[in-house]
Amino acid sequence: MKNSYNKILIIFSGLVVLGCLFFVGSAYFLPSASQADIQTVPAILYLTTMTHLEDAWGEAATQEMYFKRVAEEVRYGMDLAEDYDAILTIETGLPFAEGCVNFNDNVMAEVLERGHGVGVHPDLPAKKVLPIELATDFIKKRIDALKNLVDTSAKSDWYTASLQAGCSFVDGTVAFAYLSMPMSARPDGYTDEAILTDFYHRPAPLGDERFYPFWINSCEDFVPDEDGDLLLGSGETFSLAMYAEIGDRNGVHPECGNECPLTTDDVEIFVREITDFANGRDTARIAKFNVYFPANLFVPENKKVLELFFKEAQKLQNSGVLQWASQAKIYEVMVADR
Repeated sequence: MKNSYNKILIIFSGLVVLGCLFFVGSAYFLPSASQADIQTVPAILYLTTMTHLEDAWGEAATQEMYFKRVAEEVRYGMDLAEDYDAILTIETGLPFAEGCVNFNDNVMAEVLERGHGVGVHPDLPAKKVLPIELATDFIKKRIDALKNLVDTSAKSDWYTASLQAGCSFVDGTVAFAYLSMPMSARPDGYTDEAILTDFYHRPAPLGDERFYPFWINSCEDFVPDEDGDLLLGSGETFSLAMYAEIGDRNGVHPECGNECPLTTDDVEIFVREITDFANGRDTARIAKFNVYFPANLFVPENKKVLELFFKEAQKLQNSGVLQWASQAKIYEVMVADR
């Protein structure tokens, strides 16, 4: 295991990494407990979010009005979340990070200062083979851009990409990850062609197993390894606006895609699904359930539904069903649990 609790290395060969996060924050240490306590106290189910400020938004670096619109959405989301003790994680691509400098508005530092999580969202090209040198340079540029925006002194360490392409923490993994694996380690039907044309954005690993973070020692499979130096902390579902159309946490993306409307039905299905998972989960293992929030959901038109979501999540937290967390905290508690 690596020495620092929140280093990251975020390069994979031949796959897309959706959420490779750089985290800053104080370390979280679990209290010591007797063996009896460990056996009787259930492990926590954490609720997390991700908001991606996409690499495709080139205008965020060059057009101030575009940048300000996205910044306003991020701040609106934080305002609502904080009213209900919720924690967001905002992952930035290169254009928005550059916009923070170009337009003298360090939104990412503000996110961190307000108690939320920040991360890097590198949209690696979807290719069967991606030279590790190119992938390393691609992601390092985005890491450096975020590192320049937030004060990382004495809070986190970095280890740079190597030809082995290992990571210390990856979240939000999707089917692109299977491209690095032999067919024997993939689900039935997950050929390269099927992944690239149809399955690419489905959560991975499949089924409820993805809600349990675990350590792995290679990108050749999703088999847990106690001595692994990469934490796979997916927990991925999909955009809150898709819950009503998909119907359950293990469904596939609907035809409406990014155009799905955000409604109270989405919140109802979310509550049903996370409660169902909580009731049947393995309470001996730390669990993580992630909801994706596109930045454009954080607008006044959605205030009623967003407040309902945060209110229902607050009820679940207050009743002990779950606990809000940033993506960073998942890594911290998993390190402490080793």
